[in-house]
Amino acid sequence: MAGGFDTRCLYSAVRNTSGQRKKFGFLPPHGRELGITEEYVVFGDIREAVIRGERTEGRRNIIAFERALQRQDMDILHTPNIILQDLNDADSIKQLTLVGGTLGIADACWNSSLSSTPPIG
Repeated sequence: MAGGFDTRCLYSAVRNTSGQRKKFGFLPPHGRELGITEEYVVFGDIREAVIRGERTEGRRNIIAFERALQRQDMDILHTPNIILQDLNDADSIKQLTLVGGTLGIADACWNSSLSSTPPIG
């Protein structure tokens, strides 16, 4: 991806904070075992990815995901940035940002920033 655009703002990342190697069955696509403090990245919003488009399994996964967060076995590091379009300028696409506690906007990552590191290894 050298010389390509940076699309990391379109991904979510979570971290195993349980203090032990642990399998998280709700992580797509078929569950994932994470080492201590290991991070896992998925395209899109992790909350949507956990559902996997299946109603019954999705409900079980939502409950398991929520319990993992409540037990502090997992942290959500980030989800995709909110994408905004200026109603006065349809070509002006921005993303919501937070820098030093101050809410702001920035150019959409896929249009502006170069990256030499792919979002998923």
